[in-house]
This record gives sequence, structure tokens and C-alpha cells, in this order.
Amino acid sequence: MRAVGPCNVQTSESPCYYPRTLSAHQTPHIQRVRALPLRGFTLVEVLVALLIVLIGIIGVAALYTESQQATREAEPRVRAKELAEYMAARVRANAAGRTGYASVVGVVCDSKAKPKRPEDAAAIEAACWNQRVAEELPSGMGSVTRDTTTTPPSYIVAVSWSPPEGGAASFVIRVPGD
Repeated sequence: MRAVGPCNVQTSESPCYYPRTLSAHQTPHIQRVRALPLRGFTLVEVLVALLIVLIGIIGVAALYTESQQATREAEPRVRAKELAEYMAARVRANAAGRTGYASVVGVVCDSKAKPKRPEDAAAIEAACWNQRVAEELPSGMGSVTRDTTTTPPSYIVAVSWSPPEGGAASFVIRVPGD
């Protein structure tokens, strides 16, 4: 029979134990076998690991919440920029009716109307754009004004709204005249 583990017969420091194989009719006897070092984790190690993982998950959740908040705050600004750029492009493209964009007082949005003058068509288009700004932004308001202090006169497209955190915000584009 071979000894299990390191065996030193001359000293009693490391006694030798021999495993026995039992036949089916023998009763098992408790044999002393040299104990191997325990493997595995202690409860404290598992709890510390869980705590570290939990802190990481909480950090990721906080970052996710922060990014969602930033996205909600940025959405109106992005939409206002798109609306202002749309109207600025329309003002640039319609050289004949530019003055109509700045005179929308009393003009009602009627997409079926067939105005005869380009200024009237521009005024109706600006009124519909103002209505769109009011619908798409919280407390949204759009305006196109003609700045006669510049030569040639330029047009200022402004979109204002109330951001979710309070206060007021605006996006302004200056369109140079011809």
C-alpha cells in the first residue's frame, strides 16, 4: 500500500495513513486521513465582494439617471435649434417675400390659402411656423424680426421656451439680407 501525503516513518511529525478499500460485506471504519487545506471563500469575503458589486451597480444606475436627465433637458434646446434653422433657411430661400416673415401680426395659419403676393405667402408660412413652435416646445414662441440697423437689412429668427428646470431659454439666428 502507498502512503497518502508526505510520510516520515522515523519521526512522529507526519504520520502515515493508508486508505483502505472495503469489500461489500465489510463495515466502513473511520480512518484518519491527513486533512487537506480548505478551499473556498469565507462568508466575510463573499459579503465584501457583494458590497463592491452593489456599489458598482448603484454607480451605474446613478450615471444612467443623470444621462436621462441631461437628455430631457437637451431635447427642447435641440428642437428649438431645428425650428429656428428651418425658418432661417426659408427666409434665405424666399428673397421676394422676406418682409412677409416679419409681419405676422394678425395672420392666421391657413395651409390651404393661395395668396397672390410672396409677402403674404411668407406671412402665412411664418404664422404656421409660430403655431408649430408653440405646439412642440413648452411655452414655445417663435418670431422673425427685420433688423433695419444693418445694411442691407437682416432678419433675426428667435425661438423661446421654458426649460423643465425653470426660467426661460432662447435660440437666435441672424439671417443676412441680400
